[in-house]
Amino acid sequence: MKNESTGLRTDLEGRIALVTGSSRGLGRETAVRLASLGAVPIVTYNRQAEEAETVSKEIEAAGGRCYVRQLDMGEPASIDALFDWIEGPDGPGGVDILIANAAATAFKPLLQIKSHHVDKTFAITITGFLAAVQRAVPQMQERGGGRIIAVSGIDTRTYGPAHGLLAAAKAGMEMLVRYLEIELSGTGVRVIGVNPSAFHSAGPKLLLGPVYERVMNALAWFHPRRVIDQPGPVAEAIALCCTDAAEMFAGQTVDLDGGSIFAATGRFTEFVAQAPEGSVEAVTESNR
Repeated sequence: MKNESTGLRTDLEGRIALVTGSSRGLGRETAVRLASLGAVPIVTYNRQAEEAETVSKEIEAAGGRCYVRQLDMGEPASIDALFDWIEGPDGPGGVDILIANAAATAFKPLLQIKSHHVDKTFAITITGFLAAVQRAVPQMQERGGGRIIAVSGIDTRTYGPAHGLLAAAKAGMEMLVRYLEIELSGTGVRVIGVNPSAFHSAGPKLLLGPVYERVMNALAWFHPRRVIDQPGPVAEAIALCCTDAAEMFAGQTVDLDGGSIFAATGRFTEFVAQAPEGSVEAVTESNR
């Protein structure tokens, strides 16, 4: 659908959307949502082949189309192989949308981080992202323009225990968004970053283990709506950023946190004010 007054498309019909790390979590929800809007996602996985096939079946059951391909964003050869397939006779011929969602790191305090942890984290979030952009942009230009969406993380906005390394990589990705938007001026390719808040997903559940529910409930207390966001609404916002209507977001990283980061300090103040007398002091003293 095209807005006749502006010439901008507000639909995604027929657009080929490469979504990295889309076998589960936010990537999965994003691929499914894009397909529901008429796009044709390329669902990618590193090791979770069965989960990726499940996503494909869900999309096809709803009447959509998609491709499933293996991709290791930390390996340049894997990125090149995927784009060679895209351009080849068996692939879709090009991409219109690139959503860089894949990420991996070692969740450790910075003093425990080893050089190979740094290499892996930055290989995916910085080196791999840039390599994918370099392959995708010429295809997008040939197809009349496109959209690049870089998925950052809340750990660039506020402290997250053991998230320092990933936060550094994601902060670098956000800066690449700014520079790419300027350098790609005139190509028809827009670049947007998105920064989701904490939400229910497999990643935090694996990291937090037995305290997952307790932490999520506490975070919900700080949220303006007293909830923890689900991947679905975040994916909805990402899909909006893929349309021409999101042009004014270009070159920025848009916070998709529902106001939760802004609310956190005030909510914490309320929490402390309501806590039983002496309880906060006891916790503070125990951490000295």
